[in-house]
Amino acid sequence: MDVRIAVDMMATACDKKADEIILGSSDSDLQPAIKEVREHGVKCVYLGFETQPNKGISYNTNRTILVRNSEIFEFEKIGSKSKEN
Repeated sequence: MDVRIAVDMMATACDKKADEIILGSSDSDLQPAIKEVREHGVKCVYLGFETQPNKGISYNTNRTILVRNSEIFEFEKIGSKSKEN
């Protein structure tokens, strides 16, 4: 799966299809793709979990957004309530 993500990231950057990529993976193998994407002028945002952030990916991206468990649980509650209605 990480190879497919890397290929998609590079294709997006090379084809200039986006100014920014949001990466929802903590796989360290993606760091070379992140560096290449950024060299092509595309910003890369790392979206990870607060409990197990990947420091290498965080260092290599333009921005890091970490989701807290409490935010996931709150979202789950909201989703459950809307299903009941």
